[in-house]
Amino acid sequence: MKALIFTFPSAVWVVLTLATILSWWLGTDHGFSGENAAQYNSIALMVIAFFKVRLVIMHFMEIHNAPLVLRGAMEVWVFGVCTTLI
Repeated sequence: MKALIFTFPSAVWVVLTLATILSWWLGTDHGFSGENAAQYNSIALMVIAFFKVRLVIMHFMEIHNAPLVLRGAMEVWVFGVCTTLI
């Protein structure tokens, strides 16, 4: 049982869960405060969401073992889409 729990995918799952909790916390009026709080919260939520997308693509779709060109294309896509949406 320990061999299933203490694996790298399990660690990635824990990070994804923590990122989801952080997103929920930011989205329920616990985030930034001030004049531009909504904008900062939105940016933070987008960055967290695309960080989660990157983790899923890299580790659960196993792009980390793919050729460098495919991995680079994925990194550029994630960064480009996140930047464009922000």
